[in-house]
Amino acid sequence: MKKRVVLEVKNLTVYGNSRTILRNISFSLEEGERLLVVGRSGSGKTTLLRSLVGIAQEVFGLTVSGSIHVYGERVSNSAKASKHFFYVPQEPWYSIAAPYPILELIFDDRCNDCLESVERFSRKLGIHEKLYKASTDLSAGEAQRIALLQALISKYHVVLIDEVTSYLDPEAKRSVVEAVKAISEQGTAVIIVDHDIELWRGKVDRVLHIDKGAIRLYDDPAGTPIALDLEKLKYELKNLRQMMKYSEGASVLITENVWFKYPDSDTYILKDVHMTVHQHEITWIKGKSGRGKSTLLKVLAGVLKPSRGQVKRFVNEVQLVSENPLHYISNPIVGEELQWDNNIAALVELDDKLNVSIMFLSSGERRRLAIASAFQKQPKLLLIDEPTVGLDPWNAIAITKLLSMLQSKGSAIVVASHGEEFQYIASRVVEV
Repeated sequence: MKKRVVLEVKNLTVYGNSRTILRNISFSLEEGERLLVVGRSGSGKTTLLRSLVGIAQEVFGLTVSGSIHVYGERVSNSAKASKHFFYVPQEPWYSIAAPYPILELIFDDRCNDCLESVERFSRKLGIHEKLYKASTDLSAGEAQRIALLQALISKYHVVLIDEVTSYLDPEAKRSVVEAVKAISEQGTAVIIVDHDIELWRGKVDRVLHIDKGAIRLYDDPAGTPIALDLEKLKYELKNLRQMMKYSEGASVLITENVWFKYPDSDTYILKDVHMTVHQHEITWIKGKSGRGKSTLLKVLAGVLKPSRGQVKRFVNEVQLVSENPLHYISNPIVGEELQWDNNIAALVELDDKLNVSIMFLSSGERRRLAIASAFQKQPKLLLIDEPTVGLDPWNAIAITKLLSMLQSKGSAIVVASHGEEFQYIASRVVEV
């Protein structure tokens, strides 16, 4: 039996900030079809999703032309889009408004047999124990899975998922793939933006590649231009490891028997942490989603005070770049944030955007800007959370090179990340 066409996009063109972002985009999706969208950071992947739900023009002030139809009904603004689309944004802190996740879910008027569905699918996603915890205590990866859970139970016509696996460990990523499969089996069309093409091989029906505002459709992620360059990039990372020189310098930070729990929790998220951070070192904090990597960075920075134990810092120049880059950026224009230093902007491929407002940057571009700004300050101790989230492989490597340059100048760097690229540049690994 032939499936019905759910979504039809014709000649979608998006213009803003004196450039064409997307040009004459046309494609359609059938019921239950899964489409993976790939492309370089800043190529327009998130803009495509925002255009479909109407916020590209209404919130971000972009000019959008062309047509979008869902089951034949023209969708021309966010009010109409809200009847058909569920959008899981890349920035997880925008996903949850309720003080507790369970309230966000059970009061969704599109959810039938809601509590039963929430119970079943939350266990599959590994977040059942977080439903009744404070939303402010969720990790980025947990917040994303809560949003995905809402997409599962709400049964919209089209679900849009933007980099939902970025903050997740491999096991949690696999649970997301299974959740997407469950969504599509309900007849919902799903569009997934993700740089992790290997994760989605054999799990999607088609791949849409965006380059310079234009698209091309592929049947397999392995056939896309990004896939063809991955092996070259891995080789470059291995070479970087061989070129780096490590020399254990003076201690800049020591933790002694550090424990931490949030005020409304009875459970310690950090237990008996002992670590020493030296000059000329890159320390990689790794572990499963929700195990306290981000919390540990905040404790090291002094943003959070240990429940037990102590943190000794022997330097004053400490910079923390959190998982939300907007918490670090202090200027509205790229050039102002980087003091109009074109050389530093070029290191993170932002030299052509010095006059651009951060409002018009993609999430990945904001992250690169925050890291470049921290690099410019040359701190004695840099604490950085998920520096390669939302970045394509090329920019992920550019960031690892930037951090290796800072390390060579004597800085101590502590990185909390799921990114396996840090195995090539880290001199020390701490598991939580």
